[in-house]
Amino acid sequence: MSNFSDRNNERLPVFGAVLTGGLASACCIGPLLVVLLGFGSASAFIAMEPYRPIFATATFVLLAWAGWQHWQGKKKCAASGCPPKKPVLLWLLGGLSILLLISPSLLPYLIK
Repeated sequence: MSNFSDRNNERLPVFGAVLTGGLASACCIGPLLVVLLGFGSASAFIAMEPYRPIFATATFVLLAWAGWQHWQGKKKCAASGCPPKKPVLLWLLGGLSILLLISPSLLPYLIK
């Protein structure tokens, strides 16, 4: 039971970073997706623009927390002799979070 709880505690900041990264880019990507899907009134997402720096900060804090947890787990494994965990999920979802954060800056170049 303890192992399952530890695994969930390690994944929480990574998935939280993806969520906040998505929320930080919702002001710019949201209206584009709504228009592409054929729905009207995409202005609800534009109201999230003032909160973008807050979500971006939360994303970086959660990514730092996830990295710190991985590093701490690596130290514990080195001390106890267990095989170290591979940070594949951390790198993949961390990269997705960063991509979501910079996507509003990339959209003008992609739409041309």
